[in-house]
Amino acid sequence: MISLRITGLEGLNRRFKKSPILLNREVKKSLGKIVSMIEGESKRRTPVDSGLLRSSIGGSRGWKWVKGWTASVGTNVKYAMAVHEGHGRHNIGERKYMEKGAEASKSFIQKQMKRAMDNLARELTR
Repeated sequence: MISLRITGLEGLNRRFKKSPILLNREVKKSLGKIVSMIEGESKRRTPVDSGLLRSSIGGSRGWKWVKGWTASVGTNVKYAMAVHEGHGRHNIGERKYMEKGAEASKSFIQKQMKRAMDNLARELTR
């Protein structure tokens, strides 16, 4: 007959019970960083005439938020969609600036989410 005794399972079990809380904390923290990165990348590409559209992204005439596992950044400026689609008199900048900002952030997003999962794993196994 073989007998095994595994020690430390009580602590591990306690940490695993906390895992939803820890996971939510790590994801929310990562989403905050991700939405800020997308904001910056989009602003760098935003066509400029007066600068209002660019400054509105994530600002007082726009929004930037994280709720649960959802994040968003944008603008409420009325002509934003027209400029995004390439219409208007804006000469400096790129059309599809929000899409391109998100696309340019893809590598950062992947690294940030991997970091969040690594942090969770480290927290659960310490």
